Amino acid sequence: MTKFILVRHGQSEGNAVQTFLGHTDMGLTELGHKQAQVTAEYLKDAGIDVIYTSDLIRAYDTAKCIGEATGIPLIASPELREIYAGKWEGMSFQKIADTYPEYQTWLTDIGNAVCTGGESVRDLQKRINAELVKIASLNDGKTVCVATHGTPLRVMTCIWQNLSLSEAKNIPWVSNASVTTVTYDSGKWHIENIGYDEHLSGLISKLPANV
Repeated sequence: MTKFILVRHGQSEGNAVQTFLGHTDMGLTELGHKQAQVTAEYLKDAGIDVIYTSDLIRAYDTAKCIGEATGIPLIASPELREIYAGKWEGMSFQKIADTYPEYQTWLTDIGNAVCTGGESVRDLQKRINAELVKIASLNDGKTVCVATHGTPLRVMTCIWQNLSLSEAKNIPWVSNASVTTVTYDSGKWHIENIGYDEHLSGLISKLPANV
């Protein structure tokens, strides 16, 4: 059995200005750094053995705080990245909605969405699940912390809850620097909690309604 503690990155510069970053590499805001530090303090005694992180700086810097709190080095993986947004990369959510009619599918039926010129949500789910299963195979019996992004956590929740990807539209976004805990044992996922953020108190930030 492998225990996963999955952390969404702290508030990014893109989050703060309501921009779709995807693979665009922007860092954390001042609030995002505070969130990461608070989450690191919350997790420092969680028995973490290994830390993996998306190689995008907003996730890497979140993981770095956890690494500093636990003394554990980071293993960066591009497979843990956010969805590749293609032509939506670096655009404001409002401009995407005004420019690309297909963005409505993202808003209303995200499981069947495809970023214009980019990755489909279905392919993202396959990528993230394959990487987590690989990490589990390499870390049997360990507690693994993974710093990643909002869409990967949303689509993985479908797998963890045995739901089809078409149900992703009913799964809310988790907040910045929130903690999701699941286990993987003999090919099966089990949920302990999703998107826990009470430790953040007055520092909680979430995505707006138009994403």
